[in-house]
Amino acid sequence: MLNEKETELVMENFFRDCLNFWRRNTNDEREAFKKALNDTRIIMTDPFSPCGDRLDEETKEKFIKYREMDLGMRG
Repeated sequence: MLNEKETELVMENFFRDCLNFWRRNTNDEREAFKKALNDTRIIMTDPFSPCGDRLDEETKEKFIKYREMDLGMRG
């Protein structure tokens, strides 16, 4: 299993890649952000590694919570 710092890096990189993809494929920035966040919610392992190690679940949940706050979904 990845540690907290490794999980943070994976989550940041994956979210950024997803957000860039959805920005190119939708005309709505908020919708792109939501779609990238949904993509990020479903990963359980490092998508950048062929036999990806499991992500630290607590760190993943924190990451999602903070991104939701950026979107204004929680507060």
